Amino acid sequence: MKTEFRLKRKIAFFNILKWFLASVFIGAVVGVCNGLFLKLLALSVNFTAGFKYYYFALPLALYIVNILARKVSPGDDGFSTNEAIAAINEYRPISPVSSIKAFFLPVLTIAAGGSAGKESPCADVGAGVGSFFAKIFSFNKTERRKLMICGVSAGFAGVFGVPISGALFGLEVLSVGTVFYEVMFPAFIAGITSYQITQMMGVEYIYHPMVLKAINIDSSLLFVVAAGIFFGLMSLLFIEILKLARIIFRFIGYKFSLFWKVFLGGACLIAIGLLFSPAYLGLTMQRVDAILAGDSAAAFGFLAKMVTTGITFAAGGVGGAITPVMFIGANAGYFFADMLGLNTITFAALGIVSILAGVCNTPLAASVMAIELFGATIAPYAAVSCIVSFLVTGRRSIYSKQQFAFDKNLSDDDSQNPHEQQRRQSVKELKKVLNKKNFLLTMVRHLIPNAKDARAPRKMPDTPLEDGLKKKPSLFSHLLPEIPQDDNDNTEQ
Repeated sequence: MKTEFRLKRKIAFFNILKWFLASVFIGAVVGVCNGLFLKLLALSVNFTAGFKYYYFALPLALYIVNILARKVSPGDDGFSTNEAIAAINEYRPISPVSSIKAFFLPVLTIAAGGSAGKESPCADVGAGVGSFFAKIFSFNKTERRKLMICGVSAGFAGVFGVPISGALFGLEVLSVGTVFYEVMFPAFIAGITSYQITQMMGVEYIYHPMVLKAINIDSSLLFVVAAGIFFGLMSLLFIEILKLARIIFRFIGYKFSLFWKVFLGGACLIAIGLLFSPAYLGLTMQRVDAILAGDSAAAFGFLAKMVTTGITFAAGGVGGAITPVMFIGANAGYFFADMLGLNTITFAALGIVSILAGVCNTPLAASVMAIELFGATIAPYAAVSCIVSFLVTGRRSIYSKQQFAFDKNLSDDDSQNPHEQQRRQSVKELKKVLNKKNFLLTMVRHLIPNAKDARAPRKMPDTPLEDGLKKKPSLFSHLLPEIPQDDNDNTEQ
């Protein structure tokens, strides 16, 4: 018994050591990739920003992105967060070519003025690094999946400077209602390592610590709940705009050609930049930083950003959606607070994490992210707002490959519970079987002799046709001619 116990302790120790070393390696490689990507992106954006109308190159840039994504190794299409989620959920690997596409195509999209984010390339490259590492060291499918989750966590942690919430994001985004505890240790190690490496490479992050009073059950709590509902509705609007834009431009590409799809998408983005402001194109992280520092925001700037992001992705642009979400959340939070005369900085911060929780279905990661970016005192406000926003969005998400392990229903009726649904389905199937058996018994009941008939001597029928016929009609009695009943017949009726 003692020998078996010692053997189990040794196995557990070596298992922890194995995943510690693997996650440190994944975190270090992804951290370097994060730093290189962010440096390359900054150089590209600074170069194009030197031209006043740099976004006029959007049609050409989007066309080049589409050609590279479709024509160069068309089978390697796992260069988006949605495809990375699908690959992890289906235990599939991600090819190195897909990781290379995820690294370079967003740079071209964002530098030309496309409204896309910087986190998706890092997370997608992280998943590809985990997949490639598993292939080199001959890991099985389950272990490869763990390494890919570690890569996603490391990518998200390094790009925003949030090691804890970055790790939770990788664990929470795959399946709504499920947190993969078996991957928690390596995911946290990979996230922390990636953050440290990326920071050592000189990448700067947005931090705005706040000092807020403890939340009370008064008007402040009501305002936070109302804000959560508002942010949830904005999350729904953003998701539906993305879907609508995808449908429209998919129809244009099918009806006409890829050229017209890309040209019209680029032309729409140029028109928005000219008629409204170029601030709604590109990364727009400077505006997020300015709003959190106390600057004002346009009244409906979040709507313009939703439209430009939807058009960019629908026209074939490649990149992430979380960075646009941060701009949308900051502007929506400022708009909500400005209408009600509240603190605009606080609600801009709540808007960032709440809309993230709503569109990605990651309330835990978003709540912890609020603490890492804005300080511990915002924790109760952020938790309430994020959870409310998460519940409002229902089963919608910006990631169509995301799985749902439960339905967001707070009512006492458990009809939406998957286990209850399974139980009720089993009961329905059992009732069908029983009804079928009763039907069969009804059909053959006239063939089974009654106990009373078995004891009494049977009267011989007068005619052969009367043999076996009862007063109660059988299944085929309607096919036979009617026979008059004899007054002396003692057949039981």
